[in-house]
Amino acid sequence: MPHTPFGLAKRYAALLFGSLLAHSAAAQTTYTVTTIGVLPGCVSSAANNLNDQGVVVGQCWTQNVAVSTGFVWQNGVLTSTGKLAKGTYSVATAVNASGTVAGEGDSGSAAMLGWVKRDGNLVNFFSNNGGLTRVVHIADDGTIGGRYTSSQSGWVASGKGALWQPDAKDPRKYRKIILPILPGGSDPKLSYAFPNAFNQQGQAAGWANNDVLGQRAVMWKNDAAHSIVDLGTGIEGFNPTANGMNDLGQVVGETSNGAFSQPVLWNNDETHSATVLAVLPGDDGGYALDINNQGDVLGTSIDFDLSINTVSTARPIVWQSGVPVELQTALDPITGAGVVLTEVKALNNAGQVVGTALVNGQTRAVLLTPTP
Repeated sequence: MPHTPFGLAKRYAALLFGSLLAHSAAAQTTYTVTTIGVLPGCVSSAANNLNDQGVVVGQCWTQNVAVSTGFVWQNGVLTSTGKLAKGTYSVATAVNASGTVAGEGDSGSAAMLGWVKRDGNLVNFFSNNGGLTRVVHIADDGTIGGRYTSSQSGWVASGKGALWQPDAKDPRKYRKIILPILPGGSDPKLSYAFPNAFNQQGQAAGWANNDVLGQRAVMWKNDAAHSIVDLGTGIEGFNPTANGMNDLGQVVGETSNGAFSQPVLWNNDETHSATVLAVLPGDDGGYALDINNQGDVLGTSIDFDLSINTVSTARPIVWQSGVPVELQTALDPITGAGVVLTEVKALNNAGQVVGTALVNGQTRAVLLTPTP
């Protein structure tokens, strides 16, 4: 470098430092916080899912935490989903691009039924004869994805994943397609599978178990047989689980190293190659919950206290280009004042995140919207 007078060198350093700060600020994503309130008669709320238009679904609770009512939040307006006939509770868990909402609830008994909202009313789309139904997804074509049991004896022995497709001739009726389990098990009571995520292409991801392989992370293809694929062989660890997937077929989840969980991304290549995602500095592990079509991953970074085998701190994060960003520190200081994130649930293709937070000490559903 040529000789530079001291004053000019100082100015050059200041300009360079300023440009670096500006570049860093431009690269850092800030999230505007929208606090979603509560329905009349409720004291708390939580968000479960959202669509790409920013419509949020979740539930509100009364003082009796066993009594909840599903909600839909759109453009600042919070409305109740209502409940099934004779129902005591409802939970909204999925919403598609047209705003059709699906979820779970009862009809006066202990059974958990799946419902879809149609013509202003909740409709039970699957009578499971006293079993339990869990709704995970509703596609833009109206197909519902989830899992169910044929009895209330537990989620394990009779657990199955399924797609419910609207009948082309009568959309009030649904055709159930059972997703296959992993082959090779010898004990039917130990062979089961639970999808945790679906995409618009008709694929699904979750976990499966049998008495030969143990627990595996799996995905289901969108071929005619909805073939099941074992993802658990691409990474070391125990009890891998898939939690989320995008429309490109990428899957995220977690695996255990024997002491704590590690967040994992499975790519949609021929071998479904797996990558352990980095967590925040000082943390031991975590888990990945959701992934959008841009490759952003939602999850949690955890500091495990191995001396007492428990979680010390758990921080919601978003991986952007593989780099973990702590959401709490990325909140806009004005809209995020008094907001402490406690849980994140879903991420859309616009990068918006929904979850739950303590807002001035009150449990509320929140929507985080990125602003570059």
